[in-house]
Amino acid sequence: MSNKKLWRLLALFMAFGLVAAACGDGDDADTDADATETEADTDAEAEEPAEDEDEGDAEEDGDAMEDEEDEGEAAGGGESDGVLTIGTIFPVTGDLAFLGPAEIGGAELAVADINAAGGVFDQDVVLEQGDSGDTTTDTASTEVARLLSLNADAIIGAASSAVSLTVIDTITGAGVVQFSPANTSDEFTDYNDNGLYFRTAPPDKLQGRVLADQLIAQGNETASILFRQEAYGEGLAEAVQENFEAAGGTIDEFIPYAVDVESFDAEVDQLSTAGSDAIVVIGFVESANILSTMHERSVGPTSDVNVWGVDGNTGIADEIADPSILEGMRFTTPSVDLGSITEFIDILKAEIGEDEETAFGAETYDSIVITALAAELAGSDDGTAIAAEINGVTGGGDKCTTFEECKQIITDGGDPDYDGWGGPYEFVEAGEPAAASFQIQTFGAEGRDADADEYVFAS
Repeated sequence: MSNKKLWRLLALFMAFGLVAAACGDGDDADTDADATETEADTDAEAEEPAEDEDEGDAEEDGDAMEDEEDEGEAAGGGESDGVLTIGTIFPVTGDLAFLGPAEIGGAELAVADINAAGGVFDQDVVLEQGDSGDTTTDTASTEVARLLSLNADAIIGAASSAVSLTVIDTITGAGVVQFSPANTSDEFTDYNDNGLYFRTAPPDKLQGRVLADQLIAQGNETASILFRQEAYGEGLAEAVQENFEAAGGTIDEFIPYAVDVESFDAEVDQLSTAGSDAIVVIGFVESANILSTMHERSVGPTSDVNVWGVDGNTGIADEIADPSILEGMRFTTPSVDLGSITEFIDILKAEIGEDEETAFGAETYDSIVITALAAELAGSDDGTAIAAEINGVTGGGDKCTTFEECKQIITDGGDPDYDGWGGPYEFVEAGEPAAASFQIQTFGAEGRDADADEYVFAS
């Protein structure tokens, strides 16, 4: 049995078990449990040697199965069924739910464009969307089990680095590609992912450099950093600290906070006592409570302190009753110059709504197109075969900007270099961009002032 099939069988059992547990103790639950037990027994019988075989034959069959599995892994992991199936785990719920609509919409647009151009292997790509939740739930694990049971060849997401770290071993261990449009933690660069993890978002070492440069350019000599105590928050906070100190700045306070707290009085009191020129808040939706408390303590954006946020908390204005308390606050976020992709933004907003956040929509679209082109180039929907082609699709070949154009290059025997809406990417060996553009957002008295957006490039 191939490694990929074994993982998917286990995922199927997990999915059935979760459904049965959720159904309670009523008659329906008994029926579901019986059905699950019957199917599990049937699958188990199919996997076991026939009863009339002797023990020696069973051992030989076991050895043969192991040899076959090793050969399958050496050849590229699982088996191709001729249909590229893409699953997603985006934040429909949880701390980053404000990013969900753009990622979900970007995925739908990408698959629609791919299928309109003839699909992959002349078959429509199948899209199975799912929720990632956040680290306070087990939503991502449940969804990954479901997607693997549906024969997903690649899973796009999660948005949260911390959530991705809870499922990366399950996904890549199943021989399936994991491709995030929004993970920025530096932890992924050297992660033991069997060469199956990729991201269109740049690592935090780049955003940390950009944010530190902005702090110095603003004239800040001292700064304090308040951050979520998890992979994303810790990694970005360390990158900002390292670059700010290297440029001659001083970090007064370096304050982590637990992700499940609601009151930030003690942490904000530390910020108030520090008296830093600038404060950097690295968090998610809980940043709304942090900024409200900072405003009450007179260390918020409307005070004499320069306050900065990051991509994880750009949506906090919708969570604050009086967004004017954010006036003067600035944010860094990985983003292509939106002025250069107005066509895509217009299409995306028509899909998800004018008032929704568009961050990572282009990166999501591109991650799916890159995956589809890699599959087409590999001639297989096997995850390991796809992964072997992904980096090459982003650089070194003939330039192309749409799936249809790049697919024609492949058909003609060429090597496509996809420059998508959020690119160019030019992936390095680790499966991530070597350089990226960052948007500097500014908030006015009535919320974000898009007219004041600036862009910087880092490599």
